[in-house]
Amino acid sequence: MKLVEPLMTERLMLRTLEPADAGGAYLAWMNDPEIMRFTESRDASHDAAALKGFIEAMNASEDNLLLGLIATEQGSHIGNIKLGPIDRRHQRAWIGIIIGDRARWGQGLASEAIDAIAQCGLTDLGLRRIAAGIYSDNRGSVGAFAKAGFREVARLPGWSLSEGASTDDIIMMRGVDM
Repeated sequence: MKLVEPLMTERLMLRTLEPADAGGAYLAWMNDPEIMRFTESRDASHDAAALKGFIEAMNASEDNLLLGLIATEQGSHIGNIKLGPIDRRHQRAWIGIIIGDRARWGQGLASEAIDAIAQCGLTDLGLRRIAAGIYSDNRGSVGAFAKAGFREVARLPGWSLSEGASTDDIIMMRGVDM
């Protein structure tokens, strides 16, 4: 799915990724163990062709929205956010985010992007619920989602392994009638 117009926040432009975005900084983040440590893609090796294919598949999908986070002050691609898969029957979707530019960590940009895409999903796409699954040891993401109006609705004790240890999965959610 592609956006007709980018989503704008105070410091970010969220725009549809294009295959040309598959190299450079994006490719470097995807192969950086520290940046990827809390993602399900952390053990994979990524190359530009695979990222290009992923972008093309997301853009062709009716059920996924993949956006690049562009810092408006510099025009630099600092991360990505994905809404999907979107389940239209139940009016719900999952959300995931990565801030790839480490210099941008801790500045509130993740919560700014999460809020923007959640508003888009809840208003423009007619969703009722948007959820995120987060490892409990990923405190930065838990805080970013909370700041963007998500609340913890479930905790799955020891559900996942993170850095060789059992960790809880936290399900956070935001919705129109919550």
